[in-house]
Amino acid sequence: SSTVPETTVSKAKYPVLTVNAISNYFGKMVAEYNEFTREVTVLYTLKSSKRLLSTEWSVSYDTTILTLDPEKNTAEEICPAMKDTALMKLEKSGKDEGKLTFAATDLHMFDFTNEQATFVKLVFDVAPLTENDSEITKVDLTLDYLSVSEPSAIDGKTVPEKEIILIANSKIQNDSSVKQVRINKGAFLTPATFVEREDDATEDEVTSAVVTKPVVTKATQPAKPAKPVATKKTEDKSIWVKTGEWYIALLILLVLLTCSTVLFVMRKRDIYNNY
Repeated sequence: SSTVPETTVSKAKYPVLTVNAISNYFGKMVAEYNEFTREVTVLYTLKSSKRLLSTEWSVSYDTTILTLDPEKNTAEEICPAMKDTALMKLEKSGKDEGKLTFAATDLHMFDFTNEQATFVKLVFDVAPLTENDSEITKVDLTLDYLSVSEPSAIDGKTVPEKEIILIANSKIQNDSSVKQVRINKGAFLTPATFVEREDDATEDEVTSAVVTKPVVTKATQPAKPAKPVATKKTEDKSIWVKTGEWYIALLILLVLLTCSTVLFVMRKRDIYNNY
């Protein structure tokens, strides 16, 4: 877990601390951290088809950047299943300063067959760093010895004929007996706390985790007037004559006068013929 407050804004433009957790048995993990990270936890879990009989391992690291607090790293915290028989030694000086060695053996064995359980858990304190630092360090877990076995139906202790050595002298064994053991391994590192930010991002934008970028538009020419939308003409089927214009009224008057004159002439002709 990390002690960094959720609202804290990192000023670092690159990882202040990069941790490489390596192991000859569990593989490699990498995570990047900001200047506010004060703890880094390395966790290895294990599940085995057979019970663990004995193990020896050691871990080394750069003590100028990382330290192991004995109060945070008791035998119970490091491996709850082996706490009662574990022997630990933390080198405090010399060329192996900071190196932690761990050994545990139990004839009744350690049961890792039911679930993926903690095999090694180490909590490192991180030295104070600034946003201008850029430290790269490693945590090296080396398993020197690891063996498994099966319990006796009489007393529950290991059956010597069933013992299988998985690791010896820091080397993973490859003989046929090793293939009889099914091992599931897990490796975990405190999640990264460093988030790469853009150069033009403000602290408020980083805090809210939303960086608003200005919208860039291309230069354009003045807009042309919009063309009128053409509408479909409809045919006027009305029988009424529109008289809104003066020339239409004059035309109607002339037509009426012509019709009246024709009727008058025709009427006169009829009267003359009758007499």
